[in-house]
Amino acid sequence: MGYESTESEKSRMLVNELRAVLDSVYNGIIAVDINGKITYINETARKFMVGGEEIIGRDVNELIPLSEIKDVLHSAEPQYGVKLQIGDRTVLTNRTPIIINGQITGAVSSFIDITDLELVSHQIHSVQELNSELSALIDSSADGLVISDDKGCIIRMNKAYRLMLGIPLEENFTGQPVTELVTRGYLSELVTAKVLQTLNSATMIQEIKGREILFTGTPVFNAKGKVVRVIANIRDLTELNSLRRNLHKFSQEMDSYRSELSRLKIKALEDGFIFNSPEIRKVVELSIRVAPVDTNVLITGESGVGKEIITRMIHEASKRSTGPFIKINCGALSPSLIESELFGYEEGAFTGASKKGKPGIFELAFNGTLFLDEVGELPLDLQVKLLRVIQEKEITRLGGTQSISVDVRLIAATNRNLEQMVKEGTFRQDLYYRLNVVNIYIPPLRERVTDIPMLVEYFMRKFSKKYNLNRKISPELMQAFTEHDWPGNIRELENTIERMVILSPDEGIDPSLFNGPKEITAADPPPLGLLKDALAETEKKMILQAYHLTKSTRKAASMLGINQSTVVRKLKLYGKESLVMPRNITD
Repeated sequence: MGYESTESEKSRMLVNELRAVLDSVYNGIIAVDINGKITYINETARKFMVGGEEIIGRDVNELIPLSEIKDVLHSAEPQYGVKLQIGDRTVLTNRTPIIINGQITGAVSSFIDITDLELVSHQIHSVQELNSELSALIDSSADGLVISDDKGCIIRMNKAYRLMLGIPLEENFTGQPVTELVTRGYLSELVTAKVLQTLNSATMIQEIKGREILFTGTPVFNAKGKVVRVIANIRDLTELNSLRRNLHKFSQEMDSYRSELSRLKIKALEDGFIFNSPEIRKVVELSIRVAPVDTNVLITGESGVGKEIITRMIHEASKRSTGPFIKINCGALSPSLIESELFGYEEGAFTGASKKGKPGIFELAFNGTLFLDEVGELPLDLQVKLLRVIQEKEITRLGGTQSISVDVRLIAATNRNLEQMVKEGTFRQDLYYRLNVVNIYIPPLRERVTDIPMLVEYFMRKFSKKYNLNRKISPELMQAFTEHDWPGNIRELENTIERMVILSPDEGIDPSLFNGPKEITAADPPPLGLLKDALAETEKKMILQAYHLTKSTRKAASMLGINQSTVVRKLKLYGKESLVMPRNITD
């Protein structure tokens, strides 16, 4: 009994020592029986388990769901280096069957925690990827780059650097002092050396093979403030300086062009829109100010005040000045024609439509300015379609289904009171607000009488030159012009002066040709006579004057608004009294 007791104690001691040894190792160890029940687990492996203290006797797959140790029990083949996830830890495991007397009685799995190692591996992989990206970035740079260490030895050199300095690709400078570039004649001075001497950034320019090269050196410091790298960047300034000189020249030319353009616009303004009043000066200033801003403008005012001239001025001063300027008078076309003119039509859209279809003015005005004159005359159904075009920047041709993008600057004009029309329901309020982003009101001529003398002088010169006549206006007649209401505004004034220039028989404008409100001379009225004699004399004077001006019976008839046959017949009647009798008065 004593012997057996001693042997039993020795066995227990041996088992305890073995357990102590197994518990002290870094690897986790788990043993299972032939049924996969846990028969042993060391302390290292126990730390990975979640599920209480009672582990011995439990199925291994309950504690380690992804464990495949039972496969070893069935195959009797060991498994080595298998990666396994236990909870939030990654382990590397070896699985080996336990064989006694040729029979598999269980299996043992030993594993080591490699979670931190996996993290390090990922970080190394990330660093490798970052290094690859950095290398690709350095090599793809158009600037030349050389990176040196704190001793001035070259670590990396990109292709652009080699090309600018003429260094062959097969010549390797990695690990060599940067001074080798001077020794081998590629450079005369080193920006890297200056950086290492001064510990500050440095810049220099060298001429290499006839080209200006800018060198910039930048130090890179570590956390302790010590230089660990120097990055030398080089850039070819030859083309940049050439571009800079060309840009300066181009800028000077553009300034010259702008100056000339401004002069031409001012001249055009002087020739086409004469003003002296502060009211019109404000209109012109507002028009020029709003021109560069690509927004809708509504021009209001009576007929004949010059709304189209202001519109053209805005177009010419805008960024669309090189694009088309297209005008449509909404009151001059029937409602059925306005829609096809605005939006165009497709083949067969209506009876008489062109077989090829036709683009509308929105398409024709692409990248330009579209002037909708008398916009207040648009029917309500077309107002809806116009609003949709303004909002969506698209049109659909009449009879078509495909949307067409349009890009136009919209300027509308009217002599009607659109606000009152909105109240009356004859003009859409939403369209009014869309058109009336900026409103430019042009006052009538009677509210700016200081413009009348300048306009009269301008039109006198214009038509005297056009018809090769020398006509003058008396102060009394000028006074009558300034006192007249001019319901037709500038258009009426222009037409009146053209008629008076043509029909006045002498150098001085005949005051009787002006149908003004007051007497314009102090002379006594002519004696009364037979009305038919006075009418005949006036008719004779006008026909002879028109013919001598135009040298054509057709043109004279057009000027006087009568038939050519009437002019021919009357000229034959007046022939003996005419100073210059045409040889053939049938032309």
